[in-house]
Amino acid sequence: MQIQNAIKLSASGFLCSLLVACANMDVKKTYETDVVGLAKPSTVLIYDFSIDPSAIQQNANPISKMMRDDENEAVDKNKLATEVTDAMSKELVKKITALGLNPIRADQNTSLSDGVITIHGKLIKIDEGNSLTRNAIGLGVGKSSLDAKVLVYDHSTTGDKELMAFDAHADSGKKPGAVVMGPAGAAAGAGAAATVGANVAKGAADAYKSASAHQAEDMAEEITAELAKFFAKQGWINPNLAK
Repeated sequence: MQIQNAIKLSASGFLCSLLVACANMDVKKTYETDVVGLAKPSTVLIYDFSIDPSAIQQNANPISKMMRDDENEAVDKNKLATEVTDAMSKELVKKITALGLNPIRADQNTSLSDGVITIHGKLIKIDEGNSLTRNAIGLGVGKSSLDAKVLVYDHSTTGDKELMAFDAHADSGKKPGAVVMGPAGAAAGAGAAATVGANVAKGAADAYKSASAHQAEDMAEEITAELAKFFAKQGWINPNLAK
């Protein structure tokens, strides 16, 4: 019995490490001002990222495709875009608040004043992949992905000054699916269930349905980590909060 439990725990740990390690996340800084000692912003305004509907690929799972109404494709794409942008903005607000600054979701009606930082972005691509092949086979088959560009400005009455810019990419990676894992996946049932449970709990508050929305949350976390380094350099936050 002890040997069986050890095998299960080992397989579980192996599967969990694959699930964590195989997801891809890359946030690349493409610009940063060399100015240091900027005044601490009174507010950080976060605008929902824009996206061209033609850059959205919905879930290619045959069941999902069957349930969609081709006549309402534009509506379905809009719902997906809204979910992803909502996830991104909410997570940015949450993470930047944790740094001790004052982030607010903004729109075109939000009044601007001196002493605010603005964050804008564009989702270059939302690809939901194929959830059926991704979960069954994995290894990159049917993977979902998300690409974005992010711009950070210092606003003043004399004009906006660019502070930072990022290119960001996230995808589900090449983790193996249930069929590929076979007996190891079965032996690791408890570990896999724990992993799934943690993911469900993370998104329970907003109950996002798309893979891209959860990738947007992870991307927002990585973007904030890069912002934190800049904020610490400017003296706006405790340096210990910057990774």
